[in-house]
Amino acid sequence: INISFFVGLNLKEVEKTIEKFGKEMIEYNQTAVYRSMLPVKRAVLDLILSTNDPFVMAENNAEQKSLLLQATEANSLVVECELYIFGSIVAYIYNSYDLAAALIQKRYELEKKMSRTILLWGATAFYDGLIFLAMAQKSSEFEWTSEVSDVMSKIDRFVQIGKSNNEHKLLLLEAE
Repeated sequence: INISFFVGLNLKEVEKTIEKFGKEMIEYNQTAVYRSMLPVKRAVLDLILSTNDPFVMAENNAEQKSLLLQATEANSLVVECELYIFGSIVAYIYNSYDLAAALIQKRYELEKKMSRTILLWGATAFYDGLIFLAMAQKSSEFEWTSEVSDVMSKIDRFVQIGKSNNEHKLLLLEAE
């Protein structure tokens, strides 16, 4: 399901797939697997249900906080980390660069506790790069330029491993 999100499938179709498999996971009592799908579900719904209605925004924010609290209480570092990943992507899409950068910083802190990070086929680094570039253009702080350089190095390593899957990400960031 995460792949469906990253390859750009129609969000309504992704939502239908999430609902279908979510019901099956609940039916077969696969709660851990179901919980692992919730971050991408939240991102898909945030993008589909985008609105400036303050009541809808407050409800979405409350649901996001509830998911984060559940992940924290269950000590589910992967789910918590994915909430930050998908949250930063959604924030970037809506031009909330400060929020996106703050979510990345929280994810970086969380990743220090993890045995390995969630790479999502280089997409995490790519979006980190886009967010850091947006922050660098928005402010004159050197910190963001340094972060961009670090991300470009990560993506360059991905290119060495799988050129056809990652070179375009590097080229897009270079063009920005």
